Amino acid sequence: MKIAIASGKGGTGKTTVSVNLSAWIHDMTNRPVVLVDLDVEEPDAGIFLHGEIIERSVRYRKIPRWNKDTCILSGECAAVCMYNAIAFTGKSVMVFPELCHGCYACSDLCPSHSLPMVDDRIGEITLYRVLLPGTKRDFLRIEGRLDIGREMATPMIAQTVSFAEQYSKDNSVIIFDAPPGTSCPMMEAAKHSDYMLLVAEPTRFGLYDLDLAAETLRELQKPFAVVINKDNPEVNMIDDYCRKKAIPVIARIPHMRQAASIYAGGGLLYGQIPEIGKEMEKVFKFLQGLPDERIKK
Repeated sequence: MKIAIASGKGGTGKTTVSVNLSAWIHDMTNRPVVLVDLDVEEPDAGIFLHGEIIERSVRYRKIPRWNKDTCILSGECAAVCMYNAIAFTGKSVMVFPELCHGCYACSDLCPSHSLPMVDDRIGEITLYRVLLPGTKRDFLRIEGRLDIGREMATPMIAQTVSFAEQYSKDNSVIIFDAPPGTSCPMMEAAKHSDYMLLVAEPTRFGLYDLDLAAETLRELQKPFAVVINKDNPEVNMIDDYCRKKAIPVIARIPHMRQAASIYAGGGLLYGQIPEIGKEMEKVFKFLQGLPDERIKK
């Protein structure tokens, strides 16, 4: 079961759902949990789920490096680059790593093999062992963190997912805390998931961003449901939208001052607010009821 929790923008509550759902599944079921923070530009699950570091590894991507001694100045490299990461001046070749997508086209098609692919550091992946207060079993939290100044998050996200899959078992629940928004980082997280949960808050901004995220997932042909955060029974705009679009609303996190206070202090809502546990149970039971065998087993 690979579940990605996303939102149309930051600050909607996807990390709140991710960490509390992970804690509930760990505490209330016998299934192993792996929480994977894929918001690699600003991972924050560790604020709420502290843990012991088990492993930390530096991660790289491949970029071309020009070898002027062997180059015959054919210009083929710049011609085949779809991302304008190669510039051919007639007398030299310029490489712009921040534009490179690592597709290998320039390196493989260079007639003189003058653009070998070399390692370029992009960030770190850290594996944590998390033990919740009052429990005896632990679970894993994995954090991808992009180096400051790096432009593209998708290579780091892909490597973090691959790293997480090494630690999953046949009956593991892998929860991806996806990047916010609807651009390439969010889509990279969606690509690796079996099912998506979109977190929305009942405001006009929240509705607008939910619509963007929903349309993105439809284009990706990814199944999804909605969790309403800061739910207000008197405001029905999210319910009306989901009813019109035939999107299931599977849980509602109440708008409570107590929840805001606990969250601001870096605490888990589950275990302190009974209503949160009930809503996380609804999420898990909904996922178990889905027809996809990868989710049910």
